[in-house]
Amino acid sequence: MARVKEDLAVVGKNWARLDGADKVTGRSLFADDVRLPGMLYAKVVRSPHAHARILDIDISKAAAVPGVKAIITPEDGKDIWIGMNQPLLPPDGIVKYVGHEVVAIAATSERIAARAAELVEIEYETLPSLSDPRDAIKEGAIQLHEKGEGNVGWEVNLDHGDPDKVFAECDVIREDEFITNASHNCYAEYHVCVCDFSQAGKLVVYTPTQTAILFQKALAAAFEMEDSDVRMLTLNTGGGFTGRTSVRPHHFIAALLSRKAGRPVRLRSAGDEEFIMCRAGGKVYYKLRSGATKDGKLKVIEADLLFDNGAYIESQMIVTTLTSKYLHVLYPLEASRYRGRLAYTNHLPYYFHHGGGLAQMQFALGQHMDALAHDLGMDSVEFSLLNGVEEGYTTADGTTTYYSCGLKECIEKTAELAGWKDKYGKLPKYKGIGIGIGAMASGAKGVFKHDTSAAMIQVNPDGKASLFIGLPDMGQSSHTTMAIIAAEVLGIAPTDIKVVSGDTDTDPFDVGAFTQRGTFTTGNATKNAALDARGQLAVWAAGQLECDEDDLVWRNHEVYAKDNPDEKLRFRDVADQTLNCMEGRFVMGRGFYNSPIKAGSMAFSFGAQIAEVTVDPSTGVVTVDKMTASHDVGRAINPRIVEGQMDGQIFSGMSQVLYEETIMEDGQVMNPSRLDYKMPRAYEMPEVDHIIVETIDPNGPFGAKEVGEGPIVCTMQAIANAVTNAIGARITEMPLSPWRVVKAIKD
Repeated sequence: MARVKEDLAVVGKNWARLDGADKVTGRSLFADDVRLPGMLYAKVVRSPHAHARILDIDISKAAAVPGVKAIITPEDGKDIWIGMNQPLLPPDGIVKYVGHEVVAIAATSERIAARAAELVEIEYETLPSLSDPRDAIKEGAIQLHEKGEGNVGWEVNLDHGDPDKVFAECDVIREDEFITNASHNCYAEYHVCVCDFSQAGKLVVYTPTQTAILFQKALAAAFEMEDSDVRMLTLNTGGGFTGRTSVRPHHFIAALLSRKAGRPVRLRSAGDEEFIMCRAGGKVYYKLRSGATKDGKLKVIEADLLFDNGAYIESQMIVTTLTSKYLHVLYPLEASRYRGRLAYTNHLPYYFHHGGGLAQMQFALGQHMDALAHDLGMDSVEFSLLNGVEEGYTTADGTTTYYSCGLKECIEKTAELAGWKDKYGKLPKYKGIGIGIGAMASGAKGVFKHDTSAAMIQVNPDGKASLFIGLPDMGQSSHTTMAIIAAEVLGIAPTDIKVVSGDTDTDPFDVGAFTQRGTFTTGNATKNAALDARGQLAVWAAGQLECDEDDLVWRNHEVYAKDNPDEKLRFRDVADQTLNCMEGRFVMGRGFYNSPIKAGSMAFSFGAQIAEVTVDPSTGVVTVDKMTASHDVGRAINPRIVEGQMDGQIFSGMSQVLYEETIMEDGQVMNPSRLDYKMPRAYEMPEVDHIIVETIDPNGPFGAKEVGEGPIVCTMQAIANAVTNAIGARITEMPLSPWRVVKAIKD
C-alpha cells in the first residue's frame, strides 16, 4: 500500500489536553462524585478464609439496625454468574478465597452499613487450600472445581513449524526460568459504582470502565434485560491499565441491592478492599528455551507459562491468547512452541497488570534473549539488529502483515543517543546499561468477531463541532487525539471541537479502550465521520467557489479551491450557509471502522529502550539514572502526549520491575495499603530522552499507530538487563527487590 506523508496543519503539532484544565481544577466528574436522591450506601461481608464451607449465616442482628434497607445473601445471587464459572455469591456454600463476597448490606449511610456488616454472623468450617499454582497442578492436590481436572482451568498449546526439528539443527540452545509475582494496578480512582434500579426494567450504572459496551452487555444478560435497558454512565475514568475491561462482583451486588431496596446504591472499595476488588496480576512461572546458529541467527523459541489464575475464571483466558501470539512478533522464527496454563488456587481471581500480561512476559523473554546473545558472544543491540523483524513480515500464525515497521530504526537511534558502544562493558562496577525491545498491536480481532468503533460529528453554524464517540478516556488523552483527527479533516482547530462521551444512551458503538485500539480504530472512525461531515459542507462551498468538491482544500478555518488559493471562504460561513440555505442542511457526519482482516491486527507499533542504572551493593537499592526511549508510533498525532505516554509507561514499568509486589500468605494479601505496597515517588522518575519514530502506517488515521502500552513492554526488560550488567548476575524473579539484589550479589 502506498505510504504518503501528507502536509498537515493540525496533526503532528503539540496540543494541550482539552480536558486538562478541568482535571487539574477538580471540575471533572468521576463516579465517586455521584450522589443521587435517596441513595443508599453498601458494604460487603467477605470471607476471612481462603477455603471454607459456610455452615450458617445469621443476618437478624444486622437487619435490625435502624437505617438498613436491604440485605442480600447467596440465595439472592444464585442465578448470576461472572465470567465462565464464578457465581456472584457462593450458592454452594463454599468460599474459595479471602475476600470472597458472602453478604451485602445497603443502608442510609456508609457508617450504618459498616456497623450492620459487623453484626452479620457467619459460621465456617475451614478446608485445605492451595496457594501456589505449581502445587495446585501436582497429582493428588485437592480439586477446586469439578471441571478443572488437575486444577487447570484453561490451557493453550500452539506449535508453529516443527520446533523439535529446528532445535536439533541449532548450534546454541539456552534454557531459563523466570517468575513475576502478584501485583496491583494502583489506580488513581478506587473501584466504585452507583447503581440505580429504582425504575422497573431500567438499570442505570455509574462506574469507571475501559468498555461501557461490554459492561452493558454483561449486566443486561445477568438481569435478563435488553442491552438498551442498561444505561452506562462512565464519566471520567481514573486509570485503566487493562484492569477495568470487564464487570466485577461489586457491579452486580450494587445492582441487586438497588433492585431489592428500590433506591440507588453506591458501593465503593475501602483501601484494603481495593486489593481484592481489583482483579490485578497473579504470579506467573515462565520456562523459556531458544535456539540459534553459531553466527547468531535466532531460529526457535519455546515457552511454557503457568499462571496463578486464582479461584475462578472470569476472563483470564485472554492472557494466554495474548502471550501465545507475542512469541513471534519480534523475530522471524522458523518454529515456535507455546504452552500456557491457568491454574486454580485459593487466591482472588486474577487478571493482569498494566501491559496485558505482555510486559511481564517481556521481563522474562527480554532477559532470556539478552542471555542468549551473551552465549553467542554478541551484545543485545547487535543480536536484536540481526534478528529483529522488518516491514513486510507476516506473523507465524498468518494473521498480521507489517505494513510499517520501525523496530530496527528504534534500536539504532536509541543505541546511538544512549552511547551504547561507549558504555556497554565499560562502566564502573555497580553501574549498568541494558536494552529492551518490544512490539504492540494497534487493536486486534480474535477475542471478538469484530473490532468496531463508530463516531458522529455535528457541525454547528458558528463553525464549531461536537464529536460523539464511545471510547473512554482513562487519562491517556484519547479524546484530545480524536479532536485533533477531526480538526485536521475539517480544517479547524481541536479547541473548536467538543468531545461528547461517557453515556451509552448517546454514544456511538465502541468496543472499548483496550488492545491499544483507540488511536487506530476509533481514530479511523472519527476520520471517516469527519470526512462525511466535510462532504456535506462541500456541496455549498464547491458551488460558491465554482469547483469540484474533490478540489477543495480545508485548512486554517478556511476553504478554497486548490488551483485558486486566493479566493477563500471562512469555514464558519460554509457551516452557517449550509444550515441556513434553502435546503436547510443539518450537518451530522457519521463513520465507523472495523478492521478488514478476520483475525489479528492491522498494525503493530515497535520500540526500544536503554536503561542506565546504579546499584548500591550494601542495600540492594537500584536507582534508574536514565532511560533512552524510542517508539514507532506510525505518526505522532500529538507529539507532546506521545512523550507523556512514554514517560507514564516508563514510570509504571520501573515501578513494577523494581518495587511492586502483592505479598500473599495463606491467600491473604499482607500489604493491602499504599503505605505498604511499595511504589516509586515522582522524584524517582529518571531522566528520559525521547525518540519518536514515524513510519506512517498506510492503514492508520494519518498514518498513526498505538502508543497506549507499547513502551512498557520494553521498560522492565531494559532495567532488568541493566541490573544484570551492573552486578554480573541475573535476577530471574520480579520485582528486583533490594533483598533479591543483595542475595544475587552475595551468591
